[in-house]
Amino acid sequence: MSRPSRPQLTHLLAILTLAVLATVAVAATEAPEITGTQPAVIRIIPPPTGVAAGPSRIETLHISEQIVRLVFLLDGEQVARRNHPPWEVKIPFASPAREQTLTVVAYGKDDRRLGEDSLLVNRVDPPLAIQITEVDKSAGSVHVSAQPSVPRLARIAAVRFFLNRELIATVTHAPFETRFDLPATECPEDLVRVELELADGRKIEDVEVLAAPGLSDEVSVNLVQLQVLATLKSGRPVTDLEAEDFAVRQRGEEQRIDRLYRAEDISLLLGLVIDTSGSMTPIWGRAREAARQFLAHTITERDRAFLVTFDSGLSLVHAATGDPTQLRKALETIEPNPQGMTALYDSVLFSILQFHQEPGRRALVVLTDGYDSSSRARPRRAVEFGRKLGVPVYVIALTQPNQGGGLGTGAGINDQLQVLKLLTQPTGGRLLRVGSVAGLAAAFTQINNELRHQYVLTYYTSEPPTGAGRREVEVTVKGRKGVEVRTILALDQVQ
Repeated sequence: MSRPSRPQLTHLLAILTLAVLATVAVAATEAPEITGTQPAVIRIIPPPTGVAAGPSRIETLHISEQIVRLVFLLDGEQVARRNHPPWEVKIPFASPAREQTLTVVAYGKDDRRLGEDSLLVNRVDPPLAIQITEVDKSAGSVHVSAQPSVPRLARIAAVRFFLNRELIATVTHAPFETRFDLPATECPEDLVRVELELADGRKIEDVEVLAAPGLSDEVSVNLVQLQVLATLKSGRPVTDLEAEDFAVRQRGEEQRIDRLYRAEDISLLLGLVIDTSGSMTPIWGRAREAARQFLAHTITERDRAFLVTFDSGLSLVHAATGDPTQLRKALETIEPNPQGMTALYDSVLFSILQFHQEPGRRALVVLTDGYDSSSRARPRRAVEFGRKLGVPVYVIALTQPNQGGGLGTGAGINDQLQVLKLLTQPTGGRLLRVGSVAGLAAAFTQINNELRHQYVLTYYTSEPPTGAGRREVEVTVKGRKGVEVRTILALDQVQ
C-alpha cells in the first residue's frame, strides 16, 4: 500500500480532531499554558457521561497536601463544602439537566485560598457537527445537502463533499449543497462524505451510504479508528504489514478496512509521568537522564509531550509542547522530595485528563519505583478514562534490588505488580519490570520502538462499539503465525 496522499491525511486528521469538542468540557484546558510556576491545586473529575442531572456525586483530585477545606459553588452560589478527605460531595444539579458551571475552591490553614478549578457541565454551546440532510438520486445525478453546526464564536472555512475518496465540491457559504453525476458503475459500498472545517483548523465529517434512494434517511454510518501494534512473541514489532494483512471483527462480524496509516503519518501526544518520591533520591540523576534520552528520541517535529511529576502530590511541570528545549529545561528543574510518598493512581488519572481535547495518537508513560501509598483516586477511575479517551498506559516499575526503597523483592512484589497491571492491560499499554536503574534505557527504548511502529486502521460500521469498547472489536493478522496484536480504541472518537 502506498503512502497516504495529502487528502487522505486530511481525512484522518478530521477524524482524530473529533475529540476537540467531546461532551465533557474541562475548563482548565482553556487556560494559558501551565508550568511549574503555576501548579494545579485541585481538579474536578468530570462525570463519565459528561451529563449531570439532579443530586450527583462529584469527585475531585486532591493535588496539594496543604488543602484543609473545599468549597463548591454551582453557578456562583455555594452548594457544598468539605473539611476533610475523601474530597467528594453530592452536588444538586438542575433536573432536567441544563448548562451549569461547577467551581471548587481549595483553602489551606488560616483560610488561605490555594486555588480553584471549574467544570462546565451539560454544555449547550452548539457542538461541532455536520449532518447530511439529503442524498437525492435522480436523472443520473446525486444532490447532496448538509447542515453544519458550529460553536459560538467559531467560523466556517469550508464544507467539502466527497464521493468515496474523491473530492467533488468545496462550498464556503450557505446553502451547503452540491450536485454530481452518478458513478458509471455503482457499488453497494459507495459512500458520500461531507467534511466541515473551521477557520481555526478543527474538522469533523458525516458519511452516508449511496446504495439506494432514500437510504440516507435510514442508515447512519460511523467511522471507527483503531490504534494497533503487531508484535512477534519476542516483543519485536512487525513493521511490513498492509491493510489486507489485517482482519477486523466487530461483535464477530468481519469489517472492511477503509484505510491504514503508519505511525509517522499521525502525530503523537506523549505524557511522561515521573515518580519524585523520596525513594528515588539515590538513583535520581541516572533516572532523569534516561527520561531525557527517551524524550529526545521519541518526540519528532510533529509530536508533542507534557511532563507530570508526583510524590505525595502532583505537578504539571510543563503542559503539552513540541519544543524539545522547553521539555529538557523543565526536566532539569525536577528534584525528588525526600519526604514524599507515592500518589501513583492520582498521577495517572490527572495525566489522562490532559489528553481530553487533544487529537492524534496518544500514550502515557509512567516511571515509578514504588507502589501507591497516598492516592485518593481508585485505579478503576484512571482505567475508565484511559479506555474512553484511547490512552494506552505504560508503566516502568523499578524493583531496585540492593538499592534501597522501591518495589523490592519480597513476597508482596507480585501483588504490587498485579495492581500495576490494572493500569496497563485494560488500556492497551504494558507493564515493564526493571530490575535496576541500568535497565531503564532498555525499557524506554522498547516503548519508543512500539510507539514508532504503530498502525492506525479505520473502518465504517452502522453500529459503533459501545462502552465495552475493545472487547467488541478484535484485530488479527492473517496468514502469519506467532503475531500478537494490541488494539487501542478511543470511544470518544467514534463518530
